[in-house]
Amino acid sequence: MFWQEDPREEGFTVPRNVIDLSYQVRCRELPVDHAWDLRREIARELPWIEDEARSAIHSIHGASSGNGWVRPPTDAGSLLQLSRRTRLYLRVPASREADARRLCGRSLSLGEHRLEIGDCQARLMVPADTVFARSVAGDDVDDEEAFTRRLAAQLGERGIAVRKLLCGLRHLIHTPDGEIAARSVLLSDLEPAESVRLQEDGFGPGRTLGCGIFLPHKSLAAVGSRQEGA
Repeated sequence: MFWQEDPREEGFTVPRNVIDLSYQVRCRELPVDHAWDLRREIARELPWIEDEARSAIHSIHGASSGNGWVRPPTDAGSLLQLSRRTRLYLRVPASREADARRLCGRSLSLGEHRLEIGDCQARLMVPADTVFARSVAGDDVDDEEAFTRRLAAQLGERGIAVRKLLCGLRHLIHTPDGEIAARSVLLSDLEPAESVRLQEDGFGPGRTLGCGIFLPHKSLAAVGSRQEGA
């Protein structure tokens, strides 16, 4: 964990370089561990997506909890219940928006389940000071300290100052070629330009498997305030 205070920059305008496309979907349930099937099906419809820099496929996530329901584990056979508000997200260069919209109206086969894709809306990156990736992969995932040091060093090389970095628990993504180990990662106190650049570029391998995709998240300011008042 890193924790360092730093001033903020003002007056930043988000460029329209990379966008998230939010697709309506129709499906009652999916395997929780569906990243590989989702990549295969989307690549069949959009064959350019795996070779296009800055493209990524978000795994589908429902609510983590609600009304006593807790998201199932990623064990084989576990199912994720989807609501009408569930969305599929693709992150693509803005120049690929028209191409990515061709996914609308398609039907994807994820195991025994059919995912019907509806209309989509585009949105820009959000210059949030705190961003979160559900999965970041790497050969050193099992060693949390080494994993954290490497992330901080590589982000620094990209001009992103690491002030607050937290890693979550190790988890696995299953593929026909073997398991991919990953951890969730949260970064806070980013400048707007740093935040947007990290979201646009992503981090590490496996972007079309849902890895290295950073999303806006709640600020850690409240955490710091509680620590100061402890």
